[in-house]
Amino acid sequence: MIGDDTALTDEERQYVSNTVDVLENEVFVGDLGRDHFRDLDENEESRSDWSEYLRRMGERDLLGIAVPEEGGGPGGSFVETVLAEQALGYCGTIVHACQASLTQHIGHTMYEHGNAHIRETYLEPMLEGELIVSQAYTDPGSGTDLARANTTAEKVGDEWVVDGEKRFIDFGQYGDLYFLPARTSGTDGDREGVSLFVIDGDADGIEILEDQSNWHGFRGTGAAWMAFDGVTVPAENLVGEEGGAWPYITDELNLEHLTVARYCLGASEKALEIASNYTANREVNEQAVSEYQAVNHAVAEMATELDAAYLLNTRAARMLDADGISAGRMEGAMAKWFGNDLAHEIADTCIQIVGGIATTESYPIERTQRDVRAGRFLGGASEVMKSVVQHYAYRSLADETFNPDYVGNELEESLWNEERA
Repeated sequence: MIGDDTALTDEERQYVSNTVDVLENEVFVGDLGRDHFRDLDENEESRSDWSEYLRRMGERDLLGIAVPEEGGGPGGSFVETVLAEQALGYCGTIVHACQASLTQHIGHTMYEHGNAHIRETYLEPMLEGELIVSQAYTDPGSGTDLARANTTAEKVGDEWVVDGEKRFIDFGQYGDLYFLPARTSGTDGDREGVSLFVIDGDADGIEILEDQSNWHGFRGTGAAWMAFDGVTVPAENLVGEEGGAWPYITDELNLEHLTVARYCLGASEKALEIASNYTANREVNEQAVSEYQAVNHAVAEMATELDAAYLLNTRAARMLDADGISAGRMEGAMAKWFGNDLAHEIADTCIQIVGGIATTESYPIERTQRDVRAGRFLGGASEVMKSVVQHYAYRSLADETFNPDYVGNELEESLWNEERA
């Protein structure tokens, strides 16, 4: 936030400050310092890097923040959750924020719908930083249209047998557990009949078909195309009701929309900070670059829009705290598409005003620009978010007194002319 954040309480503002301090001085230090960031971007990370990162995060109660203490979580709020993700994007990389984000929304789903076995075996160790979690949602043929996913699970005795493929799976090569939806009944396209499973990372039948880590940005997660070929899953690893996972998934995504947008905004804020300082100190024609109106107006616009995006995000998170994780579908979608599109725009504009040096590794702005590009489709593309917004917006804007009989015949008479008369 560039201006005063009146949407936060004093305690919440202090929470952001404390989290930034912890991340900068206790988490992203030593083996997880700047060399580690570079290794991530060059896909030279290791499993031990992620294990150490999660251990540090778990010790500091920054995983699964909104999971109640009775579920092994910190018992924080959804507002604190997005604030922590903002701090992660600002201090680390959005890849760090992504792994933490998985514990936030998957952790909450496990707590709300998981049985005692899932809570004790997976949720609690995950929140302590002992497990690397991977969300295996995307099917090759259907993308994120989970109602048309081709991955299936069939009940055989006391076990489920999972068959299918998933791709673009972040942390796929490191996952200690996979959170995976599969069709257990119904027909293609039905929302009913989709079930959620927790699958052990070392289960037989899991194969990495393709290393997909060499992306435009958002590197270092060991992303992969994976096959699940006759993978047996204990019956107790079913999350919630058989065939009833659709509302669990949409609720989970409702939170993920906010965390993804917030950590990309945090990263873009760091880029803006670097760019503004650079232009204030860089001289061209014996004048600071920041004194050129084209540059300082760009900074003004970015600062204003960044604050607006933060406020949208906080509003949606506060709705979740007030009314539960299903609340604020429209507001969350607004925050997601506006925040993620803006984060990329800010990072790109920062490169423009800094100039050629910003396209090199001398400054992290170019990496940020590449990284936040992924945010525009992570957890739901911007275009999908706009479709969600229009659905609720038309419902909210509907006026029962509007007379449709005069649409196209306004010269004859219309509701609006009558009111003005």
